[in-house]
Amino acid sequence: MPAGATERADPIYVEQCGEGPIVLSGLRGTYEHPIVVTRKTDGVITLTKPDLERYFNTIAFKRQEAGYYPSVGQNADDAALILRNCQFVLIRDLQFVDCWPTALYLDECQNIAVMDCEFQRGTIAIGANGRTTRDLLIEGCTFAQTEPGEMWNDITWESIHGSFDNANYSVDLCDGRHSLDGDFFRAWDIVGHVTLRGNTIRDAFNGIHFFNRVDRLEVVEPAKPPRYNSDRKSANTVLIENNWFERVRDNCIEPEAHAWNWVVRGNRFADCYTPYSFEIERGGWFYIYDNHHWLMERPGSKTRFSGSGFKTKGTQLNDGDFYVFNNSWLFNKGERTFRKQKLGRLKHHNNAIKDTDKRGRFFGSHSLRPTPGDDAVKAEEKRFTRRWATYQIEMNGDWIWDGQTIEAYRKAGYGLGDETQARDPGFRSPTGPEDRKSLKPGVKMAKAGVAWTMLHPAYEEASRRDDSKHADRYRLEIAAGGQVGAGLPQDQRRRIDAFLTFVPSVPFRM
Repeated sequence: MPAGATERADPIYVEQCGEGPIVLSGLRGTYEHPIVVTRKTDGVITLTKPDLERYFNTIAFKRQEAGYYPSVGQNADDAALILRNCQFVLIRDLQFVDCWPTALYLDECQNIAVMDCEFQRGTIAIGANGRTTRDLLIEGCTFAQTEPGEMWNDITWESIHGSFDNANYSVDLCDGRHSLDGDFFRAWDIVGHVTLRGNTIRDAFNGIHFFNRVDRLEVVEPAKPPRYNSDRKSANTVLIENNWFERVRDNCIEPEAHAWNWVVRGNRFADCYTPYSFEIERGGWFYIYDNHHWLMERPGSKTRFSGSGFKTKGTQLNDGDFYVFNNSWLFNKGERTFRKQKLGRLKHHNNAIKDTDKRGRFFGSHSLRPTPGDDAVKAEEKRFTRRWATYQIEMNGDWIWDGQTIEAYRKAGYGLGDETQARDPGFRSPTGPEDRKSLKPGVKMAKAGVAWTMLHPAYEEASRRDDSKHADRYRLEIAAGGQVGAGLPQDQRRRIDAFLTFVPSVPFRM
């Protein structure tokens, strides 16, 4: 046996049915031999709460009365299974049912994998906390908070997440549903290096949600690499790929405050209210590509029913680009792709967007209205920004079929590139097997893409070297004549994937 190696430990079996939380502390596997936590029987892990709804409604009410947002997430450490100060652990094949508020909680842990676990009913499936938490893999898991369609059609958005600020809503102690105000994966201040792959998130309020409260880089502060890299403490380097999101009632992917180096690729978003919420203060180097999105059936609860592609806000003078390319979108009821506000350094290329209702709302319902007076900032509360030079926004090569001409958008002040087209990508509905449905690209989309240039997060630092060839490694030239929309040919997809060398590695030998 090599020096320093350890023998593989026997699995730790956890079987618990309502008798209180399980706490595993100080587990130390190795890269070669992770400790396995699994189950031996068909038992499920539960953590019930008596008088469930009133319990959570009361927490939200007390928060409201104290002048805070009426959320319940601060109670997430009340979990059924807690790992604290653990390293090199594989959590596999566990079933969590009725774990309130949280099923699995990772506190100050490193090199953890959660694989093939099932989460039914609960506020948060997986919570991760701590400024030393990093190198996580979440793969092949499923999460559902309610029965199919229940949250989408029957439960109002306000009863889950409403407040005085966003809905003129006061917490209802009797009829509120604040127990559902959660996520599949929620992280607080963790370093990052997280992969979420091949998971199914359906009938949930949110999908993947990162809070970053430890980075406070002012907008005016330049992104000088030595200081900047030392200050980039949280929500850094995340890979979200090949997941299935279905009937997610609020946001599928949501970094809060600051986030850097995220790759979102190969996912499918089926009837989700907002796939991307980027109401961040400052961030960058996002790569969002080869994803399929469709919203064919609006929520039926009569409130917050007009979805969108992106939710944006903030100052958004970002440090790195937000690349959004080769994605496909299909809207059925006049939804918005960019509904209001701004997203600094957005680079939007070769996407295919179709709105069968043809209501001309790509940039929001007020996108073609003139700016009242000179108040551009006020106008952006209702439409996407037209200040593209200020925010370094570029769009070119997209097919936008929403009933409006490209020239009309240009006359309104949107600097769409010369190769942007009002052209029907031909989508009628998603096709294929249930969990692999896609918006199949039409024949004419195969060689219609425009040329553009993508930069790696390391480019700016590499370009400071005297050797120009070093910087060339971190610049990818996308040639004209490639695909428009999602469904990239394998050779194109492999080339782009290989360029993004910073994506996280697996946390231990599999």
